[in-house]
This record gives sequence, C-alpha cells and structure tokens, in this order.
Amino acid sequence: MFQGTIPGPMRSIVRETAGSWPRGPVYVPCCGNFTIERSLAGMGFELHSSDVSIYTSAVGRWLTRQPVGIRLREESRGELAWLADSLDDGVGTVATLMLGTRFLASVGRDGLWHERVVRSYRDQWKAKHAETVERLSGSDIELASYEVGDVRSWLQRVPREAPVCSFPPFYGGGYEKLYEPLEAHFAWDAPEYEPLSDADVVDVLGAITDRPYWLTASNHDVPELHPYLRGVIKATPRAAPFYVYASEARTRIVAPRQTVEPVKAPRLREGDELVGPLTLSLLKPGQFNALRSRYLNPRIAPGAANLAVAVRDGGGRLLGVFAMAPSTFTPDEAYVLSDFAVAPTDYPRLSKLIVLAAMSAEAQLLCQRAFSRRIRRVATTAFSNNPVSMKYRGLLRLNKRGPSSEDGWKFQLQYQGAMGRHTLAGALEIWAKRWGAPTTKTGV
Repeated sequence: MFQGTIPGPMRSIVRETAGSWPRGPVYVPCCGNFTIERSLAGMGFELHSSDVSIYTSAVGRWLTRQPVGIRLREESRGELAWLADSLDDGVGTVATLMLGTRFLASVGRDGLWHERVVRSYRDQWKAKHAETVERLSGSDIELASYEVGDVRSWLQRVPREAPVCSFPPFYGGGYEKLYEPLEAHFAWDAPEYEPLSDADVVDVLGAITDRPYWLTASNHDVPELHPYLRGVIKATPRAAPFYVYASEARTRIVAPRQTVEPVKAPRLREGDELVGPLTLSLLKPGQFNALRSRYLNPRIAPGAANLAVAVRDGGGRLLGVFAMAPSTFTPDEAYVLSDFAVAPTDYPRLSKLIVLAAMSAEAQLLCQRAFSRRIRRVATTAFSNNPVSMKYRGLLRLNKRGPSSEDGWKFQLQYQGAMGRHTLAGALEIWAKRWGAPTTKTGV
C-alpha cells in the first residue's frame, strides 16, 4: 500500500532482529514509507516516528489521528480542481497524495504520454480514490506518536536506552526530488531544515549507534560500520545491494535466485545448415532464464521480460531468442530487453537474423497481443566498448551515444527502428544476402 524502495527481505530481518529487543518504545527517525513500522506491527512495541517530507508527514499525522494539514495550492486549483473534493484533512487527503505520486509529475508537461497519464487519472479518479481510501482504512499500523522534525534535533531527545531503527538517506536531495511534484501542487506547514552533509550523516549514525539496541541499513557500504555489518541484501540481479548494520543480529545474505526450465528443442550447431522457413515460439519464464544464462554475455545484468520468444529454423532448431517489454514512455514502441543467438555455429552474423526476426510482422503481432496496444517501433540499449554496435548496425538507427551507466563498458548506445516492415521470410532473405555466409572451414 505505502510506496517504498526497501526490499522485502529487509522486513524479515528487521522483525527477526527486533525480536530480541525489550518491549517498550522504539524510535524510528527518517521513517520514509513506514517500512520499519510495518515490520514491527503486532510485536508489542510503542512506535515513535519522525520525518520531514510532505508524503510521510501526511501518513504519519493520519496514523496518529492528527489533522493532516495539507491543501491544494491556489495556483494549482485551475488544472487540479477535480481533486478538491477528495481533500478531507484525513484519510482522503492521504489517498490523494499517494495517487498523486503517480501522475502529478506529468501535470502541465507537454507530450502525448503525459497528457494520457493525467487524463487517465482524472477520468478514473473517483474509483481509484475510493479504492485507495478503503485499502488505507484496513492498515494495521499503529503509531504512538509522529513528529515533523529534523532528524538531528529529534534524536537528541530520544532516551539512550531505547532501541532506534532507521534507514536514513545517505545521499543528498533524495526525498526532496522524489516528492517535488507534491510540493509543487500542495501547501503545508513544511519544517525548516538543512539537507544532511557528509559530516551530518556521520553525526546521525553516531546518535543511532550510541545505544544498546539499534539497526540501520543503506544502499551504500559504510566503512565506519563494518564491525556491525549483519547482512547484505540483493533482491534482484539489477537491484542495488542493501547493507544491514545492527548492534546485535544474526548474519544474513540474500541473493537473487531465478527459476530455470529445460528447453528440449534442438539447437543449431557447428556443421548444421540453416534452412527456412523461420518460426517463432513463445517461451516460459524459466525457459528464457535457462537460455539467457547459457548464451547471453554474463556481464549484462538480466531483467524480467513480458514476452520471450524463440526463433527456430525450418528444421525446428533453435537459432536464438529475443525478449520484449512495452516501452514506458512511448505507447507504440516495444523495448527489446534481450536478443542473442545460440553458439557455436557456422554463422558468425547469426545475431543479426535474431534482430531481424524481432522486427518482423509476426513479432509485431505477438507484441500487440501481449501488450494490448498498437506497436509500430522497437527500441533497445546496447553497452559496448565501441562507438557503434556491430549487431544493430545496418538494422536500427543510432539515436544517442553516451557514457555507459554499467561498469565494464565505455558506451551506452540507444537504438530505434520500425517494426513490421518485413515478414520472417523477408528477414531470412535479407540476412542470407548480406550476412548469411557461413564460415569456411579448411581441412588438412
């Protein structure tokens, strides 16, 4: 219900660690999305929370039966008048802010996508708001107190013997940027505070750890807390690791685990001749995971695919795989998450045939059925140490080249192209003429 970025296993670790704490008050500074409070619910603790953000303060005040104290800004009443009746200084206001985190960033911005997002929420507002209010009303979180205040001064008032549990921001401007759209359209009695500097972070950590019972976590490795490192959590292959530090706790390591299923179809091998016609077959998630682990570059972090498709030749042999997801920002675009060819074979440019198959009319139809929308283009991202990707060169248009966001690569290349301009038969014909020559082998 509450939005958050803390991985699920963290809640289990918090609950397990707190099981050895004395029952009584527990203090949660920088409570954010109330992950800690949700983890400790029903354990007999008296929870005292504090934060400075508009979103957290709305939820915290409502949970402690205080007036929420948030209203629509005068300058926003024109374009957001349809929200006014939902602001009741209680659960209705909290529900409005929760939903607002999903669409307010698009208000007043140009572009079809932003316009569609706002229109969708406006047209469905009454139903969405009522559903959110209902879900909030069923919350089992109970707070003894909530205070809007700076973490530095708040911690000075916390009894030294009381347990403290917190996931403080270890980077500047995080929450400010996250809730900027809410601040732009809603007014409230916001506290005055200075963002945490590096020296302030050290002071906050000192105030948290200078007591018998404490737990903190961050997505940054904190050298000063190495003696208290109790766990490392990496929930998914692409997720940043979380480091858990505590006065006393069991050691835990959480690593991603993917399910795999066997793929019994034969694969094209060295010495095999590729023959038409090409066909496409849907893959189960476990089958896609197995093939990706076998053939994709291990330096590329895997992601979850909405649609995974195997490309096979006329002999039923597997040639390669492509995986798609609907584009986040472009409604008529499919994003290619992965595309790779089997190996080894006699065809050094086999990967180009997989790209051509992913651009085919047959692949377009599969995408439209899977995503329930019209698809006209494909896009993908390539990481390379060269300024162009030889796999996509001649097939897709290079839209952007920049420094890589992934370790081990120099360039991050953004490609885009039309979809559905050729069939699978056409793809094989194009590939055979330009790149389909097999490697010539000489014997002794």
